[in-house]
Amino acid sequence: MRQHKITIPKTEITTWAQFTAAVRAQGCRLLKRLDNFPNAVLVTGCQRSGTTMLARIITQSEGMINYWFGPDDELDAALILAGVVDAPAPGRYCFQTTYVDECYPEYYEHPGDYKIIWMIRNPYSVVYSLLYNWAPASLDGTFQKCGAQQLTGANAYLYRLIGLPAVSRVRRACLLYKAKTLQLLELFQAFGPERILIVDYDELVTRKEQILPQIYQYIDLGYNDTYCEQIHRQSIDKKSKLSQKEKEQIRRIAEPLYREALALKNNQ
Repeated sequence: MRQHKITIPKTEITTWAQFTAAVRAQGCRLLKRLDNFPNAVLVTGCQRSGTTMLARIITQSEGMINYWFGPDDELDAALILAGVVDAPAPGRYCFQTTYVDECYPEYYEHPGDYKIIWMIRNPYSVVYSLLYNWAPASLDGTFQKCGAQQLTGANAYLYRLIGLPAVSRVRRACLLYKAKTLQLLELFQAFGPERILIVDYDELVTRKEQILPQIYQYIDLGYNDTYCEQIHRQSIDKKSKLSQKEKEQIRRIAEPLYREALALKNNQ
């Protein structure tokens, strides 16, 4: 894939912790530069749902700007969209915006011609990955931003009283999944299929020769058969690795939202 020559931006923010302290702490202005990028593609969804994989494939495609300049390409996107650094080259961009989290209402503030690709994935694989393939601090921080609001009644009271110890790790992961999927349902109702394409990760990796060209058609980008070579069929069913107690919480809290999202996808 052809690499575009870019001007490397300079910034002292090189970690998500620094981004949180310097940018996120100022409020929800994470997408304030979005309107500067006509026909942009935003790839998002719940964490651990395949957003990084798809965003990287699109970014490296012919006709897109490969803007990566740091060790974390999602952080690069966040810095550009927040206006911390300038775009390194003119052209069309694909940004991974999974990090937006609780600031998702910002999408309503930007009526431009961008397209959102929202990745969904079965909750058993997502929760497993959140618990066992992700840094504990990342799960805790993201849960506090946009999962804890799903607590109700005595659970909410106990959380306000003692914080994270009031909520088991598997419950944190389930509630995070629920919160992010509820964001999709809300945004899809507002924007419809003209703005949002829902893609199921499991379907993408098992039927990549059929699904990936459909994604490229949706975003009006030329497709090359070599693009799907970057999609590798890894373990897509991690349910067997979970305990019965974990499975039950996922079934009760997260799976109903996944079914709703699947129904939207199948009808889009």
